[in-house]
Amino acid sequence: MSTEHNSPDRQPPQNQGSARGYTPVEPWEALLKVVNQYDEDMVKNWKEDLDTLLVFAGLFSAVVTAFVIESYQWLSEDPADVTVVLLKQISQQLRDQSVDVTEAGSGDFRPETSSVLINCLWFLSLILALVSSLLALLCKEWLREHMRDIHTGTSLETLALRQLRRDSLDKWRVPELVATTPILLELALMFFFAGILYLSWTRHFALFLVCMIAVGLGTGLYVTTTFLPSLVNIYMDLTDKVDVSIPGPLRLICPYKSPQAWAAYHFFCMLIRQLPFLKSSLLKRGYNWRVAASPARDWPLSDMRVLAAFDKKPPPLNLNMYKLRALEWAARMFQASPSMVPHFQDIMQPSSLGLRPSVVMSAIFNHWTLAMWRDFTALDVQNEVQDMNQFQESMRQELGWYTVFSRSPNISSPVLHSRIGIQMTIFYNYWHSLLDDASPNTTVRELQSSISYFREIGLNKAIGLRFFIPFSIIGKLWAHPSCEVRQESLSLIQECKDSWNAYPGPEERGDERLAFLVVLVNHLKQVNQVNGKTYCSCLLTSPAGRHFIRFIHERIIQHQLFKLRILDYDPNAQGRRDMLMKEWIMATQSIDGLAPISGHQHEVAHPVLDRGAGPGQENSDSVELHQRSPQNAAQNVPV
Repeated sequence: MSTEHNSPDRQPPQNQGSARGYTPVEPWEALLKVVNQYDEDMVKNWKEDLDTLLVFAGLFSAVVTAFVIESYQWLSEDPADVTVVLLKQISQQLRDQSVDVTEAGSGDFRPETSSVLINCLWFLSLILALVSSLLALLCKEWLREHMRDIHTGTSLETLALRQLRRDSLDKWRVPELVATTPILLELALMFFFAGILYLSWTRHFALFLVCMIAVGLGTGLYVTTTFLPSLVNIYMDLTDKVDVSIPGPLRLICPYKSPQAWAAYHFFCMLIRQLPFLKSSLLKRGYNWRVAASPARDWPLSDMRVLAAFDKKPPPLNLNMYKLRALEWAARMFQASPSMVPHFQDIMQPSSLGLRPSVVMSAIFNHWTLAMWRDFTALDVQNEVQDMNQFQESMRQELGWYTVFSRSPNISSPVLHSRIGIQMTIFYNYWHSLLDDASPNTTVRELQSSISYFREIGLNKAIGLRFFIPFSIIGKLWAHPSCEVRQESLSLIQECKDSWNAYPGPEERGDERLAFLVVLVNHLKQVNQVNGKTYCSCLLTSPAGRHFIRFIHERIIQHQLFKLRILDYDPNAQGRRDMLMKEWIMATQSIDGLAPISGHQHEVAHPVLDRGAGPGQENSDSVELHQRSPQNAAQNVPV
């Protein structure tokens, strides 16, 4: 086959390049640019580390040299001591000339053992520091030659040359040598500390004690940061179980990454592989031995393995929590920057993120309280990004005040760092996903099964909410176009009753019952149309639903929720409460048998009920709204 056909720089037909909007050589240039950028970043990081090492090695060598200049004199006889001996001899001879005095300095001089040991430690420290500097200089020369440009015939030949050099670096262990230079300098520092400790021990115990504490803290920090990444990674890999139904908190990596820490990590992984009894014991206890015994090639790949290991479940249980956490942090830090608003508006599109608006607003923008009561839309997300203060202010208008200041979930911040916050997000996303393809046979039953599991693992108590099921989910089922789905969803009434009964009596601060009343009023006053047919909530058209409304009405009177029981300095508090009661009365005027609320005059229309409908069944004749005027029904409470 002709080489002309295979040449990467051969010009393809002109129409192909113009159709794609680029010249034929651009793909090779783009690939070469990416490869060059990768090499440049790698070499730049190495050079920065080596430059820092050279600076520290120079300063450290100067310090050690100052100590060595003094200590090496301990290995030879001190001339001052010889002079003192001679003076003593002269003095003795002057007093008594018959005394036989031995010649000064005639005996062999032997330095103290401590002096020899201290000098060995300090000289070794100085030599290692200089060797480390020498190796750093050599590495910088090798890297300079590795990055040297050379003109080649084709782009593919340039890529081949790059790969040749990269493979040669790995073959001749240049990355390992670069990683060795700081280890040599750290060893030099340890030898110097050892000499300091031994010297202080020979001089005075108090001095030794002070030096021992300082050196012990420094050495302990070094040892801890060397072995901690290994222990954390191996423990997390061992406890990473694939079959868990609900994940725990986000797995965080240990940032104490260094060449010696990487060597320790590989050593421990090798130890796990080489001990058969350890393998069988770990597998028997359900630990993930295979992942723990197989370390990644380097630290970046190890980090990527953590990202990939967390979200293993299929959607909607897979929410890519690390990406959500990244977006939450970015929004919190940069949302107020005007230059970033257009970018955030593009990024935060629920459709492009593959997330529902409620998940975006709760997990990213932290509107957990509002997400319990409001059915967020994509427009709400855009408004929040455009001006978060204005959006939040609009949510507080009129009766929306009750939903904004309702009780918040008891979750520590940041929410996506906690097990409770992650599990809550996954449950809510799953519940919302059930509405995408609601069917009378599975949707409500799957929802109730999931709610039961939510209770079973104690999340309802952990978040500290009585009303823990988002009303937007229940409200959509109660007003679903399918009559069968509406009928099945009547079983969720008991969940709402249990949540209401969890409040023992009068109003509490952040009372969720008031927020529930607001969204329930809004729900009851909605009118829906499908194929020209008008229908409303099954709460108004079924005996079970009307019974639930009477239950809520009775509790309003019994617990005196129409009165302000909490001291509120807001001058609009009483007017807001009166408005809520007025809206409730208007929304429930088609329900007979409701007792009057003190201080609120109203008229109750008594519609003709279908007495033939059984308990909990929806009256099919009353689906079409002839019970109350469309004008009143269409009035929604501003939330």
